[in-house]
Amino acid sequence: MTKKCLVSLLPKILFSTRTGGLLLFVFAVSMAIATFIENDYGTETAKAVVYSAKWFEIVMLLLAINFAGNIAKYNLWSWRKTPILLFHLAFIIIILGAGITKYRGYEGLMTIKEGESTGQIISMDSYVQLRAQKGAFIQNFVSHSLLLSEIGSNTYMETFTIEDKEIAVELSRYVPKAQYTVENSKFGKAHLHLVLTNNQERKDFYIEKGTREVIYGIPVAFEYEHPLHKDISIQNDHGTWKVRFPEDTNYFNMVENRASFYPADSLVPLQFKALSQIGNTSIVFNTVRENVIRTLTTNEQPTEKKNPESAVVLTVRSGSETKKITLFGGKGYVNPFSSLFINGIHLDFRYGSKPIPLPFSVRLRDFVLERYPGSDSPSAFYSHVAVADQENTFDYTLFMNNVMNYKGYRFFQSAYTPDEKGTVLSVNKDYWGTHTTYLGYGLLGLGMLLSIFWKGSHFEFLYQLLKTS
Repeated sequence: MTKKCLVSLLPKILFSTRTGGLLLFVFAVSMAIATFIENDYGTETAKAVVYSAKWFEIVMLLLAINFAGNIAKYNLWSWRKTPILLFHLAFIIIILGAGITKYRGYEGLMTIKEGESTGQIISMDSYVQLRAQKGAFIQNFVSHSLLLSEIGSNTYMETFTIEDKEIAVELSRYVPKAQYTVENSKFGKAHLHLVLTNNQERKDFYIEKGTREVIYGIPVAFEYEHPLHKDISIQNDHGTWKVRFPEDTNYFNMVENRASFYPADSLVPLQFKALSQIGNTSIVFNTVRENVIRTLTTNEQPTEKKNPESAVVLTVRSGSETKKITLFGGKGYVNPFSSLFINGIHLDFRYGSKPIPLPFSVRLRDFVLERYPGSDSPSAFYSHVAVADQENTFDYTLFMNNVMNYKGYRFFQSAYTPDEKGTVLSVNKDYWGTHTTYLGYGLLGLGMLLSIFWKGSHFEFLYQLLKTS
């Protein structure tokens, strides 16, 4: 078949009703499959496999082309065919609105405590965030958004240039609902078991003997040969485990029910089962387990948490060096950075949501939670906020189905903090995508209405048939 024949045949294929029907069938089946995937594996997997997949975008684009081609093919510009024209235009505009939303819009979350204010949200998408330091030189990088799936394969590779040195970052492994577990093995090594509480959630970590790790911003060196001055350094001194903290650190010994402190830069006995507070993180040095192997696994146990942390294992290459780093996080998490040193450059990594600044600030004046009489179940909750920028200041009350619109941002009452003293707002920035989609829905509704009464329509034909029968 010649090239000229292919060119003449292509419009016939693209604009045929059979192609349109096939594309609509694929679209419907895809949406149904995505619903089951979302139910079993979560929203992010559904987006990665279907909603944000390139093949699904191609299906949507071909549908728009098919609808546009049929307008000319069947001369739908005529007055008699107005309802059908509106149907076609509506679907084209809805698909256009979806494209604008995907490539121009974004969503985020805002968490505020009573009496506090914030001028930023955290993204709903996840990113690898990198901060490079070499002397006084600091450079920040953010990857493109990552959609990682629990099923199928995941890929991510990106190269950053820092002072003429290339840093290649590649995804080695993705672990949803991640947790560390250890198993006894005669080939295993000693591991330090730490329990951390961050954002009121317990997390267990195991650090292998002879290594150094930065966990939620806390550097811990466990019998590491060259600990840094800022590290919490743990060593075995003639059969006794001792620790050196970079600064005075209080602790509470839960076994002996007493409080004391670790003096700065002093090698003192480590208090196992004692609770220390470092920044916003509570840490307990639980025990040292001998002859175990640490494994990063998926927690298959049911959990009440809607969005448990995931983990990514990244391979970092620069020059002749290659190192690996494991990052916990994901959608909705803004954990402290974890660090490694490679090719003479200090790198800080974080995986999860990124902060997005707003052109104004929101202050939570009061949060109100109402319950059903005689029950602990919430019936309604309200957020009384104050919005302020250089141009305007006003008060507003958010509650379910009462949305606040300001400067293209839409704020929805989403949830509240576990201590019931703060609010969680869902934020949407998609002015043009939203209004384009609404226009498409409006035309679709108008087309449906006109098709009932329009002269020459099937409904009008049925009406005349009933009158004569």
